[in-house]
Amino acid sequence: MDTIALEIANHYYREIHQYKDIFGVPFNTAFMGISNYIPMGRVLGSTPDGRLAGEPSSEGVSPYVGTDMGTPLAAMRSAAKINQEIHSGGTLLNLRLNHDLVATKRGQANLGAMIQAFFALGAFHVQFNTISSKILRKAQENPEAYKDLLVRVAGYSTQFVNLSKSMQDAIIARTEHGEL
Repeated sequence: MDTIALEIANHYYREIHQYKDIFGVPFNTAFMGISNYIPMGRVLGSTPDGRLAGEPSSEGVSPYVGTDMGTPLAAMRSAAKINQEIHSGGTLLNLRLNHDLVATKRGQANLGAMIQAFFALGAFHVQFNTISSKILRKAQENPEAYKDLLVRVAGYSTQFVNLSKSMQDAIIARTEHGEL
């Protein structure tokens, strides 16, 4: 799958880069859907990764929900294969980690090493949520009790209870990695 993604990413760059803005500068490419991956998915047909028509697409260079069955490191290695220097509009990788992975000093050091390794591979944008699905579902059921619960959405953080139900469900659906 990485080979196909690279071929598409490179084709996307070549096609877009041949057009110029009003100053004569070639347009930039990006893989940063911010929050538009949900409405875009509503009008997008089924895709070969198993995504059904109408479901949210993947966000940026993040794996489609449920397809990142390995470790977060595997997703990071895959995302880093895209030439991130040419996609200067940005690339976005969202990962969700089990809170226990980063609850200790050792876990935090492991996360730091993981991020450094990702950047050493040429990548430059990754963001994490470490809130369990259980807590997120409790926040959906009882928003008054979770007003201060912040989540990383896609390029920004906000209070979970202020998000639409579809965005909350999309965040909950992200794979919660339990090992590094």
